[in-house]
Amino acid sequence: MLKEWNEFFEEEKKQPYFQELMVKIEQEKIHNIIYPAEENIFKIFDLIKPDEVKVIIIGQDPYHGKNQANGIAFSTSNAVKTPPSLRNIFKELKADLAIDHFENNDLSGWVKQGVFLINSTLTVSESKPGSHANFGWEKFMNNCLKFLNKNSTIYIYVLFGNWAKKTYNTLKFSSNNIKLEFGHPSPFSYEKFFKGTKPFSKINCELRKLNKTEINWEK
Repeated sequence: MLKEWNEFFEEEKKQPYFQELMVKIEQEKIHNIIYPAEENIFKIFDLIKPDEVKVIIIGQDPYHGKNQANGIAFSTSNAVKTPPSLRNIFKELKADLAIDHFENNDLSGWVKQGVFLINSTLTVSESKPGSHANFGWEKFMNNCLKFLNKNSTIYIYVLFGNWAKKTYNTLKFSSNNIKLEFGHPSPFSYEKFFKGTKPFSKINCELRKLNKTEINWEK
């Protein structure tokens, strides 16, 4: 991971919850395949420095299918079929900004522009969505966001679905932060709560108000 995250990770490694979390994952490996691959669990921290973060998009947990999860929320490899939630994100991007992203499942280009795409839970067992929800990742996530909020940066928090809203509401953030709430792009809620909400143009609108560079969602 990038050295700018060292302070955060060194502190977390000292905490009993984090040590217990790592033990739980190792125990889970005995009977289950864990996603993403071990080298990708903290992938997001390889791609963006804390002071480069402008937008924080909170997901739920990683994809639980083979070769899908890559350590970036909602993102996956171009070698696999586009997961339904990501396909719905691309459908909304097309409707919102007329950008066709259907041939590129890799969202690292968004991350490198300042979009922190992170799940509330960073691991999952194969074919068992939500299986690591009580392992301790929520505390890790909360501490990560608190670490980011130590500085004076105004962040745009983008909350896709109730899980993300719950994560956000557990923290006492600076009142200066901007919160944008949407439904989750999963097939269960897309039509009623995500379709037509225009999250991408709304994010860029808020970035303009802050005199920050807009995200080129085509990358």
